[in-house]
Amino acid sequence: MKEIRFADKIIRILIKDRLHYPGRLITDTVILIARCGILLLLYYYVFKLNNGLVNGVTFGVVAWSMFFYFAFSTLRLRDISRSIMRDVQTGNIEVFFNKPMSYLLYKTWWQVGSGLYSFLLVAIIGSLGLFLTIGIPSTMTIGIFLPTLLLVFLGASILTIIVYAIVGVLAFWIEDINPVFWLVDKAVMILGGSYLPIALFPVFLYKIALYSPFGASQFITHTVNTSWRSDWYILIGIQAVWIIISGVVLFFMYSKAKRRISVNGG
Repeated sequence: MKEIRFADKIIRILIKDRLHYPGRLITDTVILIARCGILLLLYYYVFKLNNGLVNGVTFGVVAWSMFFYFAFSTLRLRDISRSIMRDVQTGNIEVFFNKPMSYLLYKTWWQVGSGLYSFLLVAIIGSLGLFLTIGIPSTMTIGIFLPTLLLVFLGASILTIIVYAIVGVLAFWIEDINPVFWLVDKAVMILGGSYLPIALFPVFLYKIALYSPFGASQFITHTVNTSWRSDWYILIGIQAVWIIISGVVLFFMYSKAKRRISVNGG
């Protein structure tokens, strides 16, 4: 119960802060329009030149899939890596270790609260905009869509936090984690379907996206595909397996990091 009250307090404080200082919302909105909007226009003309179909996929499926990726990115869960790195570089990490709270839990809820307001508004406004301009593909009208979308969104959020927290914890050993962050982040972007939609992936790349933690952290983009009706439980299962594996890795890394602080920092 303490953890729940603690998380609720952090999220409420950060949402109130975003309401008073809407700079993050403006930034996220501009980025979404600049990246996702321009890409959708390009793909619209590509599909138009191909009579509305590319690789057997309609523009509506591609548009919603890419929008889900960019809307999810406004949560900024990836920022936990550099946040941990800054704490290590500045020495603030030792202060957190002396507090009666889990450091990683605190950073997780802080990151969620920091991006939640922007995510909700961008997701609602963007969804409404897509609905009014291109409509909803038939794949999003099946009964299991919304329940499985929420389930895979939760899994994607947890896995994303864990993967990027692992990168952040590396700062205890290499201090500057930016090169590793860049590699992981680009892998997530490519395998998550940011610029090339999942439905248009060649077979070998689709397999990598399907069975790697980088692709699994963005399974929300798969929910619009026609295969989601029959494969959703497999993808959610893969996501769950990676959450367990990466969670174990993070636990052992963090345990060693705390011992490292105790030995070197006293």
